[in-house]
Amino acid sequence: MTSQPANAPAAVKPRLLLVTHYFPAHRGGVEIVAGELASRLAANFELRWLAADCDPTPSLPRARADGQAAWNGLERFGLPWPIWGWQGWRTLYQAVGDADIVHLHDFIYPANIAAFCLARLRRKPVVITQHIGDIDYRNPILKVVLQGVNRSLGRLILGRASQVIFISPRVKTLFQRFTTFRSAPLYWPNGVNTQIYKPAPPAKRLACRTQLRIPDEQPVVLFVGRFVEKKGLAFLRQLAAQRPGWQWWFAGWGAPGALDPESWALPQVRVWQGRQGESLAELYRMADVLVLPSYGEGFPLVVQESLACGTPAVISAETAAGAPAFPRAIRALPYSPATTRPEAWLTALDNLLESTDMAKIRQDAAEFAASEWDWDRLAEQYSSLFRRLRQLPGQGTHRT
Repeated sequence: MTSQPANAPAAVKPRLLLVTHYFPAHRGGVEIVAGELASRLAANFELRWLAADCDPTPSLPRARADGQAAWNGLERFGLPWPIWGWQGWRTLYQAVGDADIVHLHDFIYPANIAAFCLARLRRKPVVITQHIGDIDYRNPILKVVLQGVNRSLGRLILGRASQVIFISPRVKTLFQRFTTFRSAPLYWPNGVNTQIYKPAPPAKRLACRTQLRIPDEQPVVLFVGRFVEKKGLAFLRQLAAQRPGWQWWFAGWGAPGALDPESWALPQVRVWQGRQGESLAELYRMADVLVLPSYGEGFPLVVQESLACGTPAVISAETAAGAPAFPRAIRALPYSPATTRPEAWLTALDNLLESTDMAKIRQDAAEFAASEWDWDRLAEQYSSLFRRLRQLPGQGTHRT
């Protein structure tokens, strides 16, 4: 075996700059996905992560995360659009200059737009992972504005990125209608952490439900996510009101108001706060079904987490369009902000809960998630892409 000379310079990793709107502590799917990727990419890259300082910075071995002071006042209106302060823009300018590759999650946020422009000016490769497309907001002005932004600024930025990766076939198809890409766009689904989100043996699942005094025959319907309009909270209130004999669990957060399940005064509703990681996986495992009548999303991470835990899901047809064919564990129904009649959704829930082969459905769901949504494999795909864009044959290269 040939050994490296003692005085040989140490191999230097390519420098990867990651920019997102928030850090994972904000608990949105985009930033959680970014965190899962970052924790793995840091092994092959010198990774620096910039985002708004609205939440604590993640502690990632071998990576550097820097929160930038930002104004986040628009989020109270449903717009997660933090605007950095002056020092943040200076930091971004320097970070782009230092980077070999820039990775953005969604094009639409102010810091992401600035990072893209700076990277293009400095001829740095830019990879964009695009999560969302058009959103059918109830507010027609917001709906039209987003459509216009996607077809103007989105078309411009995505069309000039070195590579665009879509997490949903539906979103990919949308942008392909009006965007000419430099490289053929890719569809790579998000992964799921199957070390955390995994099924429990039936006996353990039953014991956990027993501790909470849940009768074995009583259905538990679970929602996970923010309490906002696009997640269908008003519609879920109708569903819960018409099935008072079920338990309706809401694991999430949101501003006080009509969309907060705690304000509904329904005894069958229970809100779980602060659940994430293993404590959230416990809820998935105990639930009988996940329900998510959302719109304007790709394929939400919570659906993947639920299936990985063996819990089937009833979701909107729009959301299901971003999923692989999975007829046994996913039931899809039409939903939009104009949907007011819950009968079809209640029938679908009834039929799923009454399935005679539920044990097999749960097993198939977990096995599919473990085989198709492996984060380590997806991270290696990103690593290979980044190395190719930098024309690096491997991890080790020397700087002079």
